[in-house]
Amino acid sequence: MECIASFIVTVICNINTTLCAECLDDVTIITPDRTPYRAGDELTCSPNGYHEPIYSWTVDGVVDSSTSTQVLREGEHVYVCTATHTVDNVTCTESDSRTVTAYSKYQTNTILL
Repeated sequence: MECIASFIVTVICNINTTLCAECLDDVTIITPDRTPYRAGDELTCSPNGYHEPIYSWTVDGVVDSSTSTQVLREGEHVYVCTATHTVDNVTCTESDSRTVTAYSKYQTNTILL
């Protein structure tokens, strides 16, 4: 007697299920290589994802620019980069922040003894 096993595999796909596999994984603010930072140096918003996002930078809580880079201002400021994109009607958003002090290019360091 021969036994034959038969399996039926049913795959159910729900069209209302949203996969965020194409969302941004992470956003990182890249600082200049040299320190101390100078006013005029740039921060770069670097998203890790499949699509080019829309950028938004805030400086001390105020919206400042909408490019992938942000010019440093003199003094200590909080910079936040937010990268947003929409895939199949799903909006994905990631942010990163840095507190950075930038000095004037004319400012010199003073050593107190």
